[in-house]
Amino acid sequence: MSRFDADYVPSSAMTIFAHPDDAEFIVSGTVAKWTSAGCEVTFVVVTSGNVGTHEERYTREALTRTRQAEQEAAARVLGVKNVVFLGYDDCELVPTLDLRRRLVREIRKYRPEVVICGDPQAWFFEDYYINHPDHRAAAVAALEAVFPCAEMELLWPEEGAAHEVRAVYVCATHSPNTWIDITGTIDKKIESLRAYGSQVAGWDPSEKIRERAARESERANLEQAEDESGNPDPHSPPVYLEAFRVMKLKE
Repeated sequence: MSRFDADYVPSSAMTIFAHPDDAEFIVSGTVAKWTSAGCEVTFVVVTSGNVGTHEERYTREALTRTRQAEQEAAARVLGVKNVVFLGYDDCELVPTLDLRRRLVREIRKYRPEVVICGDPQAWFFEDYYINHPDHRAAAVAALEAVFPCAEMELLWPEEGAAHEVRAVYVCATHSPNTWIDITGTIDKKIESLRAYGSQVAGWDPSEKIRERAARESERANLEQAEDESGNPDPHSPPVYLEAFRVMKLKE
């Protein structure tokens, strides 16, 4: 069995996402579970989220300040130790060499065992959501920074000593192979999202988050049943899950 199974807790992890609130919506149940078990987590937020509103009362500068404060508050809820803001403009992100180098710098500085990022191949979700281009751009840059760039000693030595990430947990993917039980931390996930007043004001995320996590449980049970007997177990206890495609780079 791989060390990177559903119960594994790394000693350190780094999430790389485009916007403040991306990690909270997608993986914060796992993050809270890991931090409570002693994992040191670093959030890398690539853009400032400076156009992520339809409210006319905000300027880009004011929204940047607001969303940074919201991200820091959410990170405290989740027990995240470090938050890094790279400050790229929202809705304009592309996976440039400059961005890849910035991410290599952070990977080499914090030296995470595991990196969590999105799936650059995920363009659509169900029949109503086109994946934000910043999400895909951040995912491309994250994967290219992890391999090969961060571990190549002769590449950008001024950005720090080379570092090999042990595994990448790809989320928001259509091809998961691992489901992490967040039943014990889903309340923390919901609480972290409530820190984002600029994004969820007037909307209670609780029902939607629980519904999504329950659907992952149903999908995991179905796939397990098909692997084992062809029939899902209708009596399985309800749990909340987050889904990942775990890429095991260094066992």
